[in-house]
Amino acid sequence: MGQLRFRVHERDRLGEDGLGRIYVAGMEDIPWATKAHWDNDILVVRRSVSDSGNIFVPWNVEGHGRQMLASTTLMERERPYTLEVELARGLIQRLRARLFIWEWLGLEAPSELSDQLQDATQQFSRAATNQHDLARAANAASDAIRLGLDVSNLLVECYTKQAMAKRQHQTPSSTLLGVNLGPMIPTVELRRQLVDATNIMQLPIGWRAIESEEGRRNFTATDEQLGWCQKAGLKVAAGPLLRLDDSGIPLWMYVWEGEDYEQLSRMMLEHVRAVVTRYAGRVHLWHVASRVNTGRLLALDEEQRLNLVAQAIQTVKQIDPRTPTVVSFDQPWGEYMAGQNEDLAPLHFADALLRADLGVSGFGLEINSGYWPHGSVRRPSFELGRLIDQWSLLGVPLMALLSTASKSDEDGMATAKTHVEPAAATQQADTQLAWAQQVVPLLLARPTIQVILWNQLSDALPHEFPHGGLFDAQENAKPTLAYLRDLRKSCLV
Repeated sequence: MGQLRFRVHERDRLGEDGLGRIYVAGMEDIPWATKAHWDNDILVVRRSVSDSGNIFVPWNVEGHGRQMLASTTLMERERPYTLEVELARGLIQRLRARLFIWEWLGLEAPSELSDQLQDATQQFSRAATNQHDLARAANAASDAIRLGLDVSNLLVECYTKQAMAKRQHQTPSSTLLGVNLGPMIPTVELRRQLVDATNIMQLPIGWRAIESEEGRRNFTATDEQLGWCQKAGLKVAAGPLLRLDDSGIPLWMYVWEGEDYEQLSRMMLEHVRAVVTRYAGRVHLWHVASRVNTGRLLALDEEQRLNLVAQAIQTVKQIDPRTPTVVSFDQPWGEYMAGQNEDLAPLHFADALLRADLGVSGFGLEINSGYWPHGSVRRPSFELGRLIDQWSLLGVPLMALLSTASKSDEDGMATAKTHVEPAAATQQADTQLAWAQQVVPLLLARPTIQVILWNQLSDALPHEFPHGGLFDAQENAKPTLAYLRDLRKSCLV
C-alpha cells in the first residue's frame, strides 16, 4: 500500500465529511481504494497500490461551492506536497488539455478566455515558486483555482455555442429531451407545461408499484401515463425494468435475500417479461436496468448483477427485438469505488455488456450533481466533456439522466439519506438553473448524446433527491423547466 503526504493551509476547505471522500486514481481516472487521515498537520492519503496517481479532493472554492478537484500525476516521496498548489496545478493542466482538444476540433477561443487562463497560470506560478511560505503559496493557489473555475465555465460556454451552431448548420439536433414522470400522473396544467418543454417521457414502471403484492400486478397508473404520452405525441422511454438498489424491488422480495441466486433472478426476469409483453411495440426505448454499478440489491455481487442484466436484455430482445435497449450507470466517475471493495468501474461494466454481444443499443449516465452520498460531487464544467469523450469510445449512443438541487434547505419529502452539497453563493440563487445552463447545452452539442432526461419531476410527492424536481413542493414550475422549454424550441427538431 502506497501513500501520499500533503501540507494543507486551509483544512476547513475540505469540510467536515471531505476526508472520507478523497481518492486517488490512475491514468483513466478510475479510483483506487483510498483512505485519508491526519498525522498532526500532515494529510496522509493511502491507496491500495504504490503506482503514481492523481488525487481527487472535494474542495470549497469561493464563488463555486464544493468542487471535486484533481491534481496532476503524483509519485510517492518523503517530502510532503502542498495540497492547494497541487490542486491548482491539476486544474490548470486539465483545463489546458481540454482547450487543446477542443481547439483541435475547431474551437475558436476568444482572447478573453486566453487572457483569463494566463491570469490563472500566473497565480499558479506564484504559488509553485513560494512553497517555502505555506500561507503565501496556498493563497496564490486558491486564487488560481478560483480563476481556473471561471475559465472552465467560459470555455464550456464558448465550446457549446460554437459546436451547437455548427451542428445546427449541418442538420438540426434530433436529441430527445424529457423527464422521468416517476409515480405521478400530471395534472392538466402540468401536462401542458411538459408538452411545451419535452419530446420524450420516461415511465419508470417500477416493480415495487406494479407488484406490491406477490403475484398481483397492477398496471393502471402506467397505462394512464402511457395513454397521455401517446395522445400528446411524446416518445416514451420505459423503465428501468430492473433498478439494482434497495428501492428497486417490492418489499415482499426481501424475504428472499440470501436465497439461491437462480430463484431470485427467475423472479426478477418474470417482472421484465410481464412488462415487456404488455407494452411491446408501444414504447420507443427500453431502459432495461439502472444503477448496475452502485446498487446493492439483495447483496448480489458484481458477477451476479452482470449476469442478471445480460439475461434481462436477452429477455427484452426476444419479446420486442425492434425497440432499442439501454442500461444506465450511477456516479459514472466512480467515486464510490474509493471506499468499497469493487473490481469493476462503470466503464468496465459497460464494456463487458458490449463484449457479450447482447444487442444493447446504448448506455445511460446518471449524474445527480451536488448530492452525497447517493450522487456526485460537482466538478469543473469541462470535466463533463472529458467524461463524454471516454464513454463515446464505446461506439454506442449515450443517454444522460440529470438532477441537481434548486436550493439547500431541508426537504421533508426526500426519502433517501442524501444531503445537498455546499453550493456557490452567486447572484443567481437558483443553483439548479445555473447548473442546467452549463450542462444541458454541452450535452446537446455532443452527437453521441441522443437522450437527455431530467431525473425527477416534482418535489410535491415523496422523492429521492432533495429539491431535485422541475416542479417545487407546491407544484409550481421552477425556472429550469422554462429554460428547457426554450432550448427545445430553439435547438431541437
